[in-house]
Amino acid sequence: MENLQFGPRYCETPDPIGGAFPIEPWNAISSLVICVFGLAGLLLVARRAPRAWPLYVLCVLLVVNGAGSVLWHGLRTRWALALDVQPAILFVLFAALLWARRVAPLWQAAGVVLALALLPVAVRFLPVDMPAGGRMALSGIVIVAAALWLIVRTVRLSPAAALSGGAALALALGALTFRSIDHLACGHLDQGSHFLWHILLSSAAFTLVLTLIRLNDTGAPLGRPGSRPVRV
Repeated sequence: MENLQFGPRYCETPDPIGGAFPIEPWNAISSLVICVFGLAGLLLVARRAPRAWPLYVLCVLLVVNGAGSVLWHGLRTRWALALDVQPAILFVLFAALLWARRVAPLWQAAGVVLALALLPVAVRFLPVDMPAGGRMALSGIVIVAAALWLIVRTVRLSPAAALSGGAALALALGALTFRSIDHLACGHLDQGSHFLWHILLSSAAFTLVLTLIRLNDTGAPLGRPGSRPVRV
């Protein structure tokens, strides 16, 4: 039997880890919300941008991420953790590329995506005595900086897209907050606050898909930012 003593631990994580599926009930069940937002995104894309195949790919990644999250919190196996984390990373990188290519030249878009792609690698080489919260905070700073840059570049092209992009960032920051304080919430909630990370972050992902749909509606060629605001 696979050793389950690895990976992130949450308020719901039993000690010792083991038992029947789901090992972490609240975390596993709340992960289904990610799948729901992914499916809702597919319906939204089919209705608003039926020919935008990259947006379908994003939504499928979100559904797979949700399924992986259910399995990770339900089984706590290494392959389930990979199925949880890897689709989420691909979602962020692909979404950043699609967004950046709508509002910036290719070299700038490539620079943003490269920075985000190298972020997980760089964090692994930080001092081993740095707490996990510090690593997460550094990652958050880089992601927020990239998101703010994209939002500013979006304002002239589509104020509506910039607004929903800002909402997606706010939801993501709220999700990060609840993920960070999970260990502090244990004394008040047996299930902790990690389940709110699932709900808010998947809300942010759905709002990001809406942002990309609004940018798609502007009809601006990739890599050639528009010069006038477009009402969407």
